Amino acid sequence: MFYDYTLPQWLLVFYIYCVLGWMFESTVVSVQQRHPVNRGFLRGPMLPIYGFGAVMLLHVALPLRGHPAAIFFAGMVVATVFEYVVGVIMEALFKVRYWDYSSHKFQFQGRICLQSSLTWGALAVILPYFIHRPVEDLLEHLSPLATVIIVCVVSVAFAADVVGSVKTALDFAKLLQEVDRMRAEADVLRAQLAAQAEKTRRQLAEAAQEMRAQSAAAKEERRQRILAASEESRLQLHLALREADSRMSERVRRMRLPSKWLVRGNPSLRAAQYQAAVEELRRRLKKS
Repeated sequence: MFYDYTLPQWLLVFYIYCVLGWMFESTVVSVQQRHPVNRGFLRGPMLPIYGFGAVMLLHVALPLRGHPAAIFFAGMVVATVFEYVVGVIMEALFKVRYWDYSSHKFQFQGRICLQSSLTWGALAVILPYFIHRPVEDLLEHLSPLATVIIVCVVSVAFAADVVGSVKTALDFAKLLQEVDRMRAEADVLRAQLAAQAEKTRRQLAEAAQEMRAQSAAAKEERRQRILAASEESRLQLHLALREADSRMSERVRRMRLPSKWLVRGNPSLRAAQYQAAVEELRRRLKKS
């Protein structure tokens, strides 16, 4: 267990654990959601955080081999710090949080939690002694040329996926801002409808108070004038609200497929500034 690997071999290790991590998370989330889910940030079957995590944990285990308790704590600390830093950077860049531990006990800012940290520590112990053995056997049986060829091909595909996924994430951040603005406009219209209903109720009460001594016909005429004026305003607001809803539906319909995958493939997706917009997209995509 010395891992005297060349750079191409380390890259291949990284890619293998990216795929294994994607398989694990996609399976778990698909079972939870009861439908197939392409988990993660990338479009392809890779979760880079698992690839980086595995490479880091293997390096942590090297100087501590023979001391599982030390491997556990070192792996837990290193991986937890890495998970936190990656979460902060991704949220700063893309305005969304791709995992959220807010509902877990002993969590910090929703980015890390005790359960996740303990899992990382356990993986640090299990990885070199059990999980990595088949990977190590594979590396030993691959010739240097075959390793380089595989790594080059996968690297090109990986780089293209990263570029495309980053563009999708940046476009999605703009989409959230647009949806949030449209929601705010609809909320203003709903508030105006509520205010109009309250105004009508108040006018009817005042008219009834003022016209107590007048005939029933005069009272009814005044009442109908108030209701007619209110109905005209109410219809205009309802029409504006329907138009706003139609614009929102059309915008969601025009969402690019990768953006839809982003929402559907990340049930724990959160956006501190635009969470209402995220929920609006989820609701409308579920209907479509």
